[in-house]
Amino acid sequence: MFDIMSQITDKLIEANQYKQKIEKTDELLKVSSVVSKAAVLYEKIRNAVDYQEEHLIRKNATFRILKRKLLYEKVVLENYLLDKYHHENLSKQLMQELVRGGYIKEKVPMSLVNDVDKVIQKYNKLVSRVKELEGNLDKKEYRYFMDMAAFEIENLVAPPVKEKALVNAMFAIYNPRIINKDSKLPEKEKELQVYLSAYKTLYKWDESMLRTLLFNLYYPEWKTADDKMIIKIANNITKIRTELDKQLHHPIGKQITRILAKKAVIMWLLEDIIEDDPAAARAIFSNEEDFEAELKKAINKRNKGVRVKLRRGVIRSIIYVFFTKMLLAIAIEFPMDYYLVGAINYTSAAINIGFPPVLMFLVAVMIQMPKKENTARITEECNLIVLGKGESKKYKLKPLKKRGKVVNFLLHSIYTATFIFSLMVIFWALNKYLDFNVFSSLLFVFFLTLVSFFAIRIRKPVLDLLAIDRKESTLGTIMDFFSLPFMTMGRYMSVKFSKINVVAMFLDVIIEAPYKLLIEVFEDIFGFIKEKKEDVMDE
Repeated sequence: MFDIMSQITDKLIEANQYKQKIEKTDELLKVSSVVSKAAVLYEKIRNAVDYQEEHLIRKNATFRILKRKLLYEKVVLENYLLDKYHHENLSKQLMQELVRGGYIKEKVPMSLVNDVDKVIQKYNKLVSRVKELEGNLDKKEYRYFMDMAAFEIENLVAPPVKEKALVNAMFAIYNPRIINKDSKLPEKEKELQVYLSAYKTLYKWDESMLRTLLFNLYYPEWKTADDKMIIKIANNITKIRTELDKQLHHPIGKQITRILAKKAVIMWLLEDIIEDDPAAARAIFSNEEDFEAELKKAINKRNKGVRVKLRRGVIRSIIYVFFTKMLLAIAIEFPMDYYLVGAINYTSAAINIGFPPVLMFLVAVMIQMPKKENTARITEECNLIVLGKGESKKYKLKPLKKRGKVVNFLLHSIYTATFIFSLMVIFWALNKYLDFNVFSSLLFVFFLTLVSFFAIRIRKPVLDLLAIDRKESTLGTIMDFFSLPFMTMGRYMSVKFSKINVVAMFLDVIIEAPYKLLIEVFEDIFGFIKEKKEDVMDE
């Protein structure tokens, strides 16, 4: 085995054996199991109407609780109930909500609550200082900092030890194989992009997570920042944000991400083998027959897991589209039918209601798992990394080129014309054969674009298993040419409409605060009853 692979294996095994230690003297955070059931039910409903990737759910829940505590509740309490809003117990309340909501399964020591409190206080001071300097802080800027705080808290709750080890392993294996041919691109900058792309491909980190990672790479002392450090960051925040955005949207980043996307499954499978039996991993990696047998088991297991994830993704997508988009749209369609033609067109309404779930189901049914040649490519690459069999392929980065304005204009014009032509054909067919009015046709196209985008999301777990490039057919290329504008529009509308998710906004603003307050009241009541019962039993 290569020396480098031996070192990588040791670090991966060590990371997979890592367990967060809780000192015996640590007091534990307590919540009522009875009250938790009501909290878990609410969180399931809330997450069902706000489509998000599974690995982001806890971080986003942390952000949502912070926003409610620091914005909504603060404003109400300061303006109507108190002279000053006190949030000394905010960290404890946050952690209690995460435990009650089922986001944290393990026991939470009070020392962790104190660490969370330091993060909240640190970002409160930073926000206050930036507000003093800029005179104001809009919602976008506030979210910028709260997203970072939520991710720091996520890293305290679940330290990313295994994630960091696997990313470092991917970096060590593939960074030397990605060759930088652009003299204008510094090698250190390329390495940084490889590191960021490893997190993107392996763990699907979103922009706020990558930004926090970058920020901590530039300022490692931020983790234990004092007032002097906070002031320094606040004074240079505009320059810092510009540099972070430059690296997050670096043009070479997409090229590197495409290369590493085909290698992610390799790293996952190596980790699966280690995770299955860390103690035996070194022996398995040094024996060809044992390694290939374990690799085959790991591939089959991951394929089964993807099938489960595929079914779950379809169900979640249907629920999300139905409750956040369809109900609202249909509620508008009936009045519009009356307004435009004086009667409800039940045919168009039924098609608009039934079309999205049926199409998503068909998309799921038509998805094919990777073929044998993909398994062969995975085995070949794993044998190269672990056993040193074969020759490692180099990946040369293409120098960045910009299209001329005329060519760019022509390509975008063709793209737009294709979309408009497709829309005209759909509108004509709906009107001629199904008697759709203009508004019903717009709804149909709206759902078509959304489903087209969600179809890509649903297929993502299967595409993540691919270690080879998909073969392009003439028919497939033509279909992509006409369907891509709908996918692009679906992505745009999904992002835009997620910001005005009426159901989620209703739950956040109207329902969540009083509901969580009621839960805390019952928590106190049950705690009081338990104390009294213990007093009686002790006498």
